[in-house]
Amino acid sequence: MLTAKLIDATAKRAAKEKRAITITDATMRGIGSLRLRLSPGGTALWIYRYTTSDGKRDDLPIGGYGTKAGCLSLEQARTQAAQYASLYREGHHDLRAYLDAKVAAEAAQLRERGEESQRLAAGNLDALLDAYVGYLKDKNAPSAKDVESIFNLHVRILPGLVQKRANEITPHDLRAIFDRQQQMGLRRALGKTRAAMHSAFNLAAKSEFDSTIPLSFRSFKVLTNPVASLPTYSQLSKPGDRVLSHAELRTLLLALKADERMSVKTLLIGLYLGGQRPAQLARVTASDVDLERGIITLHDGKGRRTHPRLHVLPITDAIRPVIEQLCAINADAPSLFSSDGQSIPHTTTLSKLVLEIGKRAYQLKDVRRTAETELAAIGVSKDIRAQILSHELGGIQARHYDRHSYLPEKTDALEKWARHLDGIERGNVVTLRRGA
Repeated sequence: MLTAKLIDATAKRAAKEKRAITITDATMRGIGSLRLRLSPGGTALWIYRYTTSDGKRDDLPIGGYGTKAGCLSLEQARTQAAQYASLYREGHHDLRAYLDAKVAAEAAQLRERGEESQRLAAGNLDALLDAYVGYLKDKNAPSAKDVESIFNLHVRILPGLVQKRANEITPHDLRAIFDRQQQMGLRRALGKTRAAMHSAFNLAAKSEFDSTIPLSFRSFKVLTNPVASLPTYSQLSKPGDRVLSHAELRTLLLALKADERMSVKTLLIGLYLGGQRPAQLARVTASDVDLERGIITLHDGKGRRTHPRLHVLPITDAIRPVIEQLCAINADAPSLFSSDGQSIPHTTTLSKLVLEIGKRAYQLKDVRRTAETELAAIGVSKDIRAQILSHELGGIQARHYDRHSYLPEKTDALEKWARHLDGIERGNVVTLRRGA
């Protein structure tokens, strides 16, 4: 039987003989043994030796011997060895593997409890909506204000829903939003709401593994996107076919030219540039204008582009004086069309203006469609119209191989277009052909 006296004597002998000596406690038999291994350097390690199920001996470390922190006295070592012996009697003959598995299971349970605690503390849907709008604003996305308005009008109107944790939202929960919109006949709003909600949840779901997404989205602990399983409602989005007549286009031109407001010039310049998207044109700054080369550069971020595509257009003689004036006035403003030198014109304001001019007979989006229709009517080819209007340019050939700017072709087309608009304004245009 081990005693403190025997241990001290053995430690001295190990140091004198310069070899490790192992001594055994005789209090345990047949179910393993408690041993103490003493090294020449003075360290002592408690070991529980047992026979595994395949007949091999295994020395399971228990801890150091002594009075220092983390070390065990003789009585403490015997208590620990007795616990191992009890497990051995229960049939756990592969004791090391059993203990390793137990430690791993306890760590997993602790981790799961931590994750569950974080999940329960995760932000609600209202906070996720705020995070997504903030994300769009940080990126200077033109859609930020529209998305914020959509959430306020169509989602936050359901307080019980937005107060629910984002990671607990189900497709069934979201159905209340879209059922309400369909009952109200809000077809366009329905599609826009679904797209915004899908993007918000997508960012949260992907944030754990995508370092490009702000870390704040991880706090929502969203694992799946509940919007993904909902229908896209594309069947409710009927493509528009409204085209302005020459009389309506003439009225619009005269009204735009008579209005001296800076923001209104966004519509006028956009029209003379072939029907550019107002949201993109409104974000053009003086630095995007090269008067010497006669070009203006828009940043087309529409769709899923990570970086906006540069959309270069020629400045024709018809709009050059206005562009020069705008550059002089808003040289340091965030928009070439800023009314106060600090803000960017919003499409909502421009949409209301077009509705007023047209007495609600047509909308802002119809003006772009009209421009392309008229460009086709005066003989501008489909390919050049696509280059002017910056659409259908996402193929492999356009992205990687076709680096031609088409500036000469765009210049010819827009000069022809300016003459056509002037003719419409004077009321003496006769359309020679349609199509192309």
